[in-house]
Amino acid sequence: MCRKLLVTALYLGSISLGSMSVFVGNAHAYVKATENGLRSITSQQNEAINETTAIAEQIWDNLTVEFVNHFEEGRYARAAVTARTAYELAESSFGPNHINTADSMLKLGIVAETLGDLPTAKQQMLKALTILENQLSPTHVDVAVVLTNLANVYFEGNEPKVSEQYHLRALNIRRQANGDTDASVAQSLYNLAVLYDDLLEYKKAIENYQTAIEIWEQTIGPAHPYVANALNNLANVYLASGKMDVAEGLHYRSLAIRKQIYGNVHAEVARSLINLGALYVKQNNYEKAKPAYAEAVNVAEKLFGPSHPQVAMLLYSLANIYHIQGRMDRNEEEELAIQKVSYDDSQGKADTVELNSQISDLHKSSQAYFSKALPLYERALEILDSTIGGSHPAMTAMLTELALLYKSVGRTSEAELMQVRLNKTH
Repeated sequence: MCRKLLVTALYLGSISLGSMSVFVGNAHAYVKATENGLRSITSQQNEAINETTAIAEQIWDNLTVEFVNHFEEGRYARAAVTARTAYELAESSFGPNHINTADSMLKLGIVAETLGDLPTAKQQMLKALTILENQLSPTHVDVAVVLTNLANVYFEGNEPKVSEQYHLRALNIRRQANGDTDASVAQSLYNLAVLYDDLLEYKKAIENYQTAIEIWEQTIGPAHPYVANALNNLANVYLASGKMDVAEGLHYRSLAIRKQIYGNVHAEVARSLINLGALYVKQNNYEKAKPAYAEAVNVAEKLFGPSHPQVAMLLYSLANIYHIQGRMDRNEEEELAIQKVSYDDSQGKADTVELNSQISDLHKSSQAYFSKALPLYERALEILDSTIGGSHPAMTAMLTELALLYKSVGRTSEAELMQVRLNKTH
């Protein structure tokens, strides 16, 4: 299943709305000789409990911040350790049914989902959901956070109908609590749109993406990553529906937002450029596709370095465009050559001269395209040879195209060499 930047939640952090916990542990009471003996002891115990509870709350809050930092930086193993520590602290300090304990379970579930352990993710989130429904209410906004994450786990586990039910529950809770135009409502609509998109239910996907975009533009602003992502996905839905002109405009809007947010050199900018390039290729609009892919190559080189496999794949895509254009001209050249043979004297010398001119122009054009494709393929192959190598599918595709191109330009020995390498990969 192709994941499309499915947002797990608008925030990761404490669900607790205050210091609501009661500490049961090693609180030390100091007995003083006073007139109110027992009352004094009780007061000192309460003070010690409150002080220890506050310390536990502070440690738990610090662990939450640490978890978020690790998670957002992609240090998922360390995030898992931090979430486990937070859970153990919450369970021992606040109790097994406390909302902080539920929040720690949610964190453990989020990390497990990210690491691909969906059964553990589901188990942790379901436990968290039960605690929050009992301690808060089934319609509390924090319950919607868990429902959203749980829905995403079922989506990843290829259970779309269950995922839909949880997303719809979260959506209803958020609408009741915050109104129809709250940013959290847009999040649920976006997640549902991703789900319907995956199910090829394009009408529902379009409606949900559009509403999410409208809400986000009014709440978090039009120049926000969420808006750019939704526009990108909406463009892909229109593309799949055959509405390429609409898709093009949406991709341009997404690209403009991403450049405004991140600058010209960013992975999200590269993704938008690739999407535009792919759209133009599907339209057979190669003259627009080439600059989009060329810019994507430039961005990737600056991000990853000139010898990264991602750069190789973009070079391959750009080379393919030149190769396709060259083959198109070559095919037309061959068709005209056949037509020329069938000409008879009655068609006149002028027609033959014109035909020869067309054949010559097409031959020069095809060779020009081939000459631009060849160094791109060769550089891409060199990068892959030094990085992934072996029988990787990308390597197979690269060798196949190079073998065809070498043959087209009359470099038979190189074509045979590519074929030998291809045979070794199978």
